[in-house]
Amino acid sequence: MITLNGKQFAKNDDEFTNSLFKRGGTCVGFYKAYKRSITLFDMQKNKIGVINRHGVLASATKQNDGNYWYSYANPSIIGEYDYKQQREEVEAIMETYKIN
Repeated sequence: MITLNGKQFAKNDDEFTNSLFKRGGTCVGFYKAYKRSITLFDMQKNKIGVINRHGVLASATKQNDGNYWYSYANPSIIGEYDYKQQREEVEAIMETYKIN
């Protein structure tokens, strides 16, 4: 499980379901770790954002042509929060998942 601005993202359906019964709150979505990035999804598994290999948290918006538009903004599920806290959380996640 990863946490950004107090919002939790589960690795899989089991972890998501278990979050309903544990302290710390229910997950707001899912994540998938790759070699060079982490993709964030909402509860319906729609892509909402990424953490790229440079440590940038970006919002992902699906366009009419099916491609994604990435912007340097926090996904709406996560919300706006202190830049220093964001950097610390993203760096910890990157270190945990060996994103390079």
